[in-house]
Amino acid sequence: MKYNQGMALRNLLGCLVFSALALGCGKSKGGASSPELDKRCEALATACADTDKHVEKLGTECKETGKTQNEKGCSDAAVKLYNCYENAVCGTGDKVWALQDLKVLADRHKKCDAEQTALTTCMGK
Repeated sequence: MKYNQGMALRNLLGCLVFSALALGCGKSKGGASSPELDKRCEALATACADTDKHVEKLGTECKETGKTQNEKGCSDAAVKLYNCYENAVCGTGDKVWALQDLKVLADRHKKCDAEQTALTTCMGK
């Protein structure tokens, strides 16, 4: 009888583990970025950076940051901010090599305040 109980317990545990894996329980989102955010990052980098090297650097940084933003459920806020950066900040004649450059320029030109606040608030949750 002990053998049957032990076997039943192992079967039950196996089913629970399988179910958890199938449902994604205990599994993180893996830090994946959203496809929409990745596209936005590529467009932002192309529009705002001044050389191919900086386009690649800005795009990579944006996508890496996007993984965390997506994981926290803030992709929509990030896309809105990056749209604002591209439309209101890029092309002002200042060189942009990183996301921080865009934030500094937006602050300097008093642009994208609402979008920056929305993303900061979302990320702080």
